[in-house]
Amino acid sequence: MLNRAQIKADSKQIVRTARVSPLLVTAIVILINFVLDRAVDLVENGSLFYTYTQAAEYYRYLMEGNINAIISMENVEESVGGLLSGYSSVMVGLLSTVLLGGYYLYCIGVRRGEEMPAATLLDGLGQAGRLILCDIIMTIKIALWSMLFVIPGIVAFYRYRFAIYNILTDSSLSANQAIKLSCAQTRGMKIELFSLDLSFIGWDIVSYFTLGLADLWIMPYRTQCDLAYFEEGQRRVGRPPYQDSFM
Repeated sequence: MLNRAQIKADSKQIVRTARVSPLLVTAIVILINFVLDRAVDLVENGSLFYTYTQAAEYYRYLMEGNINAIISMENVEESVGGLLSGYSSVMVGLLSTVLLGGYYLYCIGVRRGEEMPAATLLDGLGQAGRLILCDIIMTIKIALWSMLFVIPGIVAFYRYRFAIYNILTDSSLSANQAIKLSCAQTRGMKIELFSLDLSFIGWDIVSYFTLGLADLWIMPYRTQCDLAYFEEGQRRVGRPPYQDSFM
């Protein structure tokens, strides 16, 4: 059984000793995602943010229990962007997947004691096709399992936990192979991964009350913990921790 307390202590130390600040790199990722989200708002709502009038109107309808007015308001918002709105949301989701891939590569390099410049975030572009395909396949599979009941969907989520890491650390794997390998790596580890996530609930609360600012520290710390479990998953299937990361 993995020593979660030791893993978390080691992960904190790794974050502290990184030669290029994880807080800076994480801030760049968060900022880019924020800009992308605002771009979607602009397309869908005609504004970068919901206006005060819109928010007040929605709240008034909610207090009055005027469900028809709320539905009508949402229908109008949905019709503003039309097809362009849906397209922009999908594109932002795909870009976020690729950006996250670059962020994971940065975290992997930090874990290996390498000096990882912020420009590493762009390295995910080299694996964009496989990253996106892997994310799409996982999303569909998890959604299908969730249709049976909530629990199978949760199990599927943990079953595919290491698929993206597999994509980033082994260029020979296809998206389906990376997912299949993750199923083998997480066999007997899902409860431990679930317990790891539960141990971050306190940090999630801190993030909520700091409007996400705490994520600057939580995100790299959490990723380093996750990578420790990924290394254990690799060991269990007889593979070296990192086959060939693209750095």
